Amino acid sequence: MQELIDQYTGVDEDGRLTRQLITQMEFDTTMHVLSEYLAAGTKVTEQGAATGRYSLKFASMGCDTTAVELAPEQVSILKRKANEQGLQLDIYEGNACSVPFVESNSQDVCVILGPLYHLQTQMQRDQAIREAHRILKPDGIIAVAYISRFFVAGMFAQQSAQLITPDVLSTLLETGLVPSKLADSFFNVGYFATPAEMESLVGKHGFTKLRHVSTDGFGRYISFGVNNFTQAQYQTWLNYHLKTCDEPSLLGSSNHGLMLAKKSNSDRV
Repeated sequence: MQELIDQYTGVDEDGRLTRQLITQMEFDTTMHVLSEYLAAGTKVTEQGAATGRYSLKFASMGCDTTAVELAPEQVSILKRKANEQGLQLDIYEGNACSVPFVESNSQDVCVILGPLYHLQTQMQRDQAIREAHRILKPDGIIAVAYISRFFVAGMFAQQSAQLITPDVLSTLLETGLVPSKLADSFFNVGYFATPAEMESLVGKHGFTKLRHVSTDGFGRYISFGVNNFTQAQYQTWLNYHLKTCDEPSLLGSSNHGLMLAKKSNSDRV
């Protein structure tokens, strides 16, 4: 766990979603998909809130927001930013697998936009989804983001040829892990899923799928073009992307995928 905390210490995680148009599209797509479930008074918990790019947005919309983040430095930055912006939200240092400070059946929405990138065991992934199920009201909404292992393989081919080895690719394909010393430390502490796996994970813990979207589409492969768009071109491309992001054939090639599902009223978890 300390290795993961170290990965997010001294990192401009907040700027990640703003410094390039391709990452702005990830944020804009996620907010577009979530927007119909967010309104003033909505009780929303974000697991893995980092420095608050999403949680602060939720709070600014009038949502009753709880932000949970593992890395102490990021928690401190989030608290400072909330104070600077005059926003009220509950902020906790904690782990997505266990949030005992959030009451059962109390939340309208649970957003998990980072933890599934790093929960490397099936037990941890199950715990995170069970905990989301616990805190959500009946018919509450879960939103789970993940990084596609198929995209990661493609990125290695494009940017890190030293990782194109039988061992690295077979391990990634079979387990979603990249334990190679030749890889950046982010990949060593990462977990990379398949779209089908995410649907199965959410489904087996008492949720019914609503939407499954590619938050980047194939945009990462054409990032040079996207990042050099004018603002008008970006908006045109974003509008096109939002019309196609539900296309199943795009899921594996997208850097990030996002699953939205509704808590069923059964006791199955």
